[in-house]
Amino acid sequence: MIGFELSGEQKQWQKKAQAFAQEEIKPLAWKIDKGLTREYHWPLLAKMAKQGLLNMGGPEVYGGSGLDILTISMVLEELAVGDGGISFTASLNSYNAVMIAGNEEQQKKFLPLLCDTENPGLAAFALTEPNAGSDAGSIRTEARREGNEYVLNGEKSFISNGDVARVYAIFATVDKGKGIKGITGFIVPGDAEGLSPGKIEDKMGFRSSRTTGFFLNDVRIPETYRLGQEGDGFKIAMQELEVLRVLSCGAVGVGVARAAYEDALRFFKTVGDAKKIMGQQAISFHLADMLASIEASRLMVWKNSWMLDNKIPVGAMTSLTKFYVSDTAVEVANKGVQLLGHHAYTEQYPLEKYVRDAKLLQIYEGTNEITRLVASRGVFSN
Repeated sequence: MIGFELSGEQKQWQKKAQAFAQEEIKPLAWKIDKGLTREYHWPLLAKMAKQGLLNMGGPEVYGGSGLDILTISMVLEELAVGDGGISFTASLNSYNAVMIAGNEEQQKKFLPLLCDTENPGLAAFALTEPNAGSDAGSIRTEARREGNEYVLNGEKSFISNGDVARVYAIFATVDKGKGIKGITGFIVPGDAEGLSPGKIEDKMGFRSSRTTGFFLNDVRIPETYRLGQEGDGFKIAMQELEVLRVLSCGAVGVGVARAAYEDALRFFKTVGDAKKIMGQQAISFHLADMLASIEASRLMVWKNSWMLDNKIPVGAMTSLTKFYVSDTAVEVANKGVQLLGHHAYTEQYPLEKYVRDAKLLQIYEGTNEITRLVASRGVFSN
């Protein structure tokens, strides 16, 4: 039997996130996007942490909310209606490499730093490099073993939370000759000596999510900070991406598309004569198409989330969800701009912001070309 009735707890989290997005995030979203705030938005993140909205997947014993992936996806959608970048930041904290591959000692040491409700910390997932984006096997950052330590040298680029993270999961190679089999994951504290940030990227969208590169110059970490065994890094990174494609791109994408749809609908209900506009098929049909796309996208996200929670092999499903939902978000936001015209460039109806935010989802966590490639391999393997 298939059912879509949410549990009482899920409804409470959904309602909490919806209220927070409307009361706390939306009033700041436009200002952050336009660069009108001078400092990074720590006060907003602190409020999120106190309500359990910043580290939702972390075990309760370490201060996290202990939520399952399906509930997290519901919450992220609501937060993304307020702002996609803020929701994206919450997704990275709610599911990270330390949770995936960290042993008990590592989780006990580092997860409380990310789950602190009074002084919240952020996580960073550092795989991408200037010459290694979609082809992760080409990374050049090296990890050289010296006794009971590793010495890391290299450069990472386009890393979310790259200069503000408290805990980094950094992927480096211990042997370039082994390709992806040499990639190994390491936990690096944000205050590690030799870790220095690059420039803050002035991005097209998701401007509330901090993106920078950084450099590793003889960064020394103990062997105990290694994630898994040497050579496990690529597998760990793909495990994280598999889920983040559903959360960071899927759930967030549904929220961004919803924001565009809801603002467009609000415009026609308040500015114009709703009954008259309902009779104008050029407008009303577009709104119906937008809603249909959002509903279909949400179902894909929920199904993927449920499969992940129940340890059911997802195969190519996460890739299908990632490219479908992100493409849908761009399409819905674009339709909203076209319907509202010049009104779509205002703070009251910021449809153009949603277009810019949605576009980034087609690139993050593996470009849509790469996710289509992964999905097509799944098609032909059946």
